[in-house]
Amino acid sequence: MIRTSFAVSALLLAICGTASAADNPALKKCMDSAETTLAMVTCNVKETKVQDARLNRAYKTALGAQEGERKKQLQDVQRLWIQYRDANCAFVGSATGGTIDQVNGSGCVLDMTQTRAQELEDLVGP
Repeated sequence: MIRTSFAVSALLLAICGTASAADNPALKKCMDSAETTLAMVTCNVKETKVQDARLNRAYKTALGAQEGERKKQLQDVQRLWIQYRDANCAFVGSATGGTIDQVNGSGCVLDMTQTRAQELEDLVGP
């Protein structure tokens, strides 16, 4: 049972850890040198701050491009998205009960934030 849990955790780490790192040299370098759970979480948190700043810029731009009811809808959608991201990543971050959950949870927040930033950027174009 422990071996199965470890194998599943390693697989989840590989999947979650490579999704963002594949397109991000700084994150990949950080993760490649991370030797502890704390170091991996720190890599994810550091990159999440970068992506969160990107998301905030994209949200302000997208919001400024909307008028009337569309502006209100985007505000509502963004609030709901934040609730969903937080709940989803809390779920992902509690899958095994082990320390790898911290990496998976922080990786989830990073991946979802990066994806949402791109979605918002796409609302108004390049």
